[in-house]
Amino acid sequence: MPLSITTVKGQIGIETTNAYLDMRQPKGEQSIRQIKPQMIIDRKLPKVLIDQSQPFAEAGRKPWSQVAAEYAQLGRQQALEGIARIVDDGNRMAMIQRKMPEAIPEIAFKNSMPKQHEFDFALIPTSRPKIDVTGYLNIQWQLGGVEHSYTPRRPEADYRPGKVDIYMKQYPKTEIRYIDNKA
Repeated sequence: MPLSITTVKGQIGIETTNAYLDMRQPKGEQSIRQIKPQMIIDRKLPKVLIDQSQPFAEAGRKPWSQVAAEYAQLGRQQALEGIARIVDDGNRMAMIQRKMPEAIPEIAFKNSMPKQHEFDFALIPTSRPKIDVTGYLNIQWQLGGVEHSYTPRRPEADYRPGKVDIYMKQYPKTEIRYIDNKA
């Protein structure tokens, strides 16, 4: 008996889908603010005050008010000295009645003689001018700085899982046929 046996092997089909991952990291928010330093200046412009009145006065260059005051004082002093001398001479003349005849010749001799003068030698001026400087400068600093803040962001991810599909591409089979040779 002639038989024909045909077999077909089974085949498995596999389909895969790869996994997918897309990941992004967005930038965080950052803010920076710089505070500038400050310089505060408080000042009064300098002035130089020079008072030369004393050296000028010593050199004979006095203001008119000072010269007038000095001569007025000198005149007053000389007037008082003159009055005192006249009173002295008058009192002396009054003593003539007391039989003091030498008073008149003494007064005449005293008034006829010149006064003795003294002279001094000095370098002028002997004092220095007064020099005053006014004004000031104050500097104050206010330090600056930096203010900053940072806010991070979460990462963004897109994920699709992979998958494997297994199926039967071809089922196994066995065929047995009878072959008839008589024909």
